[in-house]
Amino acid sequence: MTDLELEKKLLLQAARLEAIQACRNLMGKYSYYHTAFRNKDYIKLWAKRDDDLLVMPFGKFFGYDGVYRCYVECHGDRSDPDFGQYAKGLMMMHQMDTEVIEVAGDGKTAKACFISPGHETSPAPGKEKGAWSWGKYDVVFIKDETDGQWKFWKLRLYPLFLMPLGHSWAEQAVEIQGRGSIEGIPMDAPLDEPPYEYGPDKIYPADEPKVPRPYESYPGI
Repeated sequence: MTDLELEKKLLLQAARLEAIQACRNLMGKYSYYHTAFRNKDYIKLWAKRDDDLLVMPFGKFFGYDGVYRCYVECHGDRSDPDFGQYAKGLMMMHQMDTEVIEVAGDGKTAKACFISPGHETSPAPGKEKGAWSWGKYDVVFIKDETDGQWKFWKLRLYPLFLMPLGHSWAEQAVEIQGRGSIEGIPMDAPLDEPPYEYGPDKIYPADEPKVPRPYESYPGI
């Protein structure tokens, strides 16, 4: 191996390590911003692309505008004039752990998955005194060509269980409220099939989400 080839290899390794840390930080910012209802700040972490994809347990949202509609128009933001009213007693906290991050060989994208333990409190039935809310994230990050920063590109949230405090999570999972829409704002498309949620008669899926494996490039990029 020549000195030039060695230098190129070391630079690529360094870039991949930087990319992994950047992706970790994105997931951390997502968690912090969403808990603080800073959803407008969260949206800034997404690439402004027409092929953005956000898949929630209640439906799909397409493009940057779809992501904005889901998180800002559906969930709200602390800058809203009536935030002080609807946010009273409301807290949603979802941690990110057990990460697996794989950066593409070409350094343009990265695939990742996370398990997310969390808890929620809101006036909604089943959550008024607090509830356990666990899920899993399947994420594709992309390096923005305009500013060189890593951004969210595709994200899917898989539910695991939603159960009020004081109940065993081994009981049948509470049905997620508003499946298909949130407060009257519709999704762009329904899910292809209902997601797995824990139940005593259900078998845990083998690859939901799929654990990322080494890959050279993302199709179409």
